[in-house]
Amino acid sequence: MKFSAKFEYALLVLLYLKCEPDEAPTSGRTLSEKLSIPYRFLEQILADLKRAGLVRSIRGYQGGYQLSSHPAKISIRDIYEATDGKFEPWDCAQAEAQAKCNTSFNQCVIHAFYQDFKLTIDSLMRKYTLEMLCTTAHRMKTETAVAQVEKLKSDLQEELQKQ
Repeated sequence: MKFSAKFEYALLVLLYLKCEPDEAPTSGRTLSEKLSIPYRFLEQILADLKRAGLVRSIRGYQGGYQLSSHPAKISIRDIYEATDGKFEPWDCAQAEAQAKCNTSFNQCVIHAFYQDFKLTIDSLMRKYTLEMLCTTAHRMKTETAVAQVEKLKSDLQEELQKQ
């Protein structure tokens, strides 16, 4: 199963809006530059996110985009539906596929697997929130920064011992 580029970019945009400490609106141009997303494509993504009520736009010189609700209330599933529509990873729900399923034992077994897999993924997407992802991102940045400082200290101590 593969997620669309639109969905992945939407995640990046929302994480940027949430994880950056500045609460001021962020312009589309800034988002495009910082996240390396083509501006025209970003405009479509922002329109989808706005239509879904996940972001709001503020007009004017200091305008831009902000989250419209608390990040703990925005699930990965919400973001997926805003960009890609209803979560249906396979077409088993279609009448055509159901007709085939009723005539072939093998397809019925596959259908049962698909249903279980879909419910598992759906549950996981509903469970994970934007806030959870941002917390993980902050932790990763902190761990990386600490590791870099430790490396610098170690390198400095080696240099001092050589002298």
